[in-house]
Amino acid sequence: MKTSNTLLAITLATSSILFSQHSGNANSESAQKTTSGNYNYHNQYQNNQVNTIQTTTGNENEMYIVIKGIYNEKATSQRAVFSVLQIGKTAEETTNLMDARLETVTKAITAFNPEIEIIIDMISFVPMYDYEIQKKIFNPKTYNEKPSGFELKKNLIIKFKKTNDLNAIMNFCAKQEIYDLAKVDYVTSNLDHIRDVLQVKAAEEYKQMLTNYSAIMNTDLFKKEKSLTEGYNTIYPMESYRSYSAFSQASINFEPSSSVNNIRKNNTQFYDAALSKTHTFVVNADITEPTIQIFYDLTIRIKLKEDQLPKNTIIRNNRYYIVTANGDVKPLNL
Repeated sequence: MKTSNTLLAITLATSSILFSQHSGNANSESAQKTTSGNYNYHNQYQNNQVNTIQTTTGNENEMYIVIKGIYNEKATSQRAVFSVLQIGKTAEETTNLMDARLETVTKAITAFNPEIEIIIDMISFVPMYDYEIQKKIFNPKTYNEKPSGFELKKNLIIKFKKTNDLNAIMNFCAKQEIYDLAKVDYVTSNLDHIRDVLQVKAAEEYKQMLTNYSAIMNTDLFKKEKSLTEGYNTIYPMESYRSYSAFSQASINFEPSSSVNNIRKNNTQFYDAALSKTHTFVVNADITEPTIQIFYDLTIRIKLKEDQLPKNTIIRNNRYYIVTANGDVKPLNL
């Protein structure tokens, strides 16, 4: 019986660990609090209360329909920017060393994939100074600046199409002691097409919703007066990365005389795309790699009650007049 209890405890512990890891280390703290198993052994089971997100609101006079969409777009190309620093004793030596490093990287990348574009951007070229003591008759110690070398900075801009090419590019750069990857830009040339797709998809959703609401409300909403507002926004992958620190930490002293050495927790980042649960539809929802996310909002205001007065009615001195098709103004008796 003792062996069975031990196996049961190990099984439960293993199951708990697997469940926690399935959502990632970033959620490990909350996962330990909500994991099923022994946590609910002495607690009454309850369902989570989930609040829905309103997509349609209104009253007896008007109603609003809100449609939100996301388009996940793979980058048509990416631009990696490496910062390169070179120091030398003379201006000629500094430029020669820099040119040799960049030329070697360029040849290696071109041989790997000729379609990769490489641009070298000049940043700065300045002398560096040290201080020397000059002895004089009336002032025995005078410190003056003396040129001691030169500092050259350039940016290596590399444009590539395949995401995995960046690994090879970094290896080529590392061999020339180029380690500083300043940033990676994601570029797409399909924004106009994407906006058209979002508009068409939103229109389809709107027509379906209007058909359903017309049946529910027993009125033809297609013939009602409407006004709309729309908007776009674009989020690039570099804006969607979040940072977190490792959660696990030892806290058990096995012996009274032992001590626990806290290890420095690793700080890292992960791609955290916008969730689709607050949106009506998502285009390309199953893309794994970080994507450019284009957001589209469409709000339609539907006037439920018609105006009691004709549209061509004017008011003068608190009296109502109607303008006929011929342009004549006639009083309106109410």
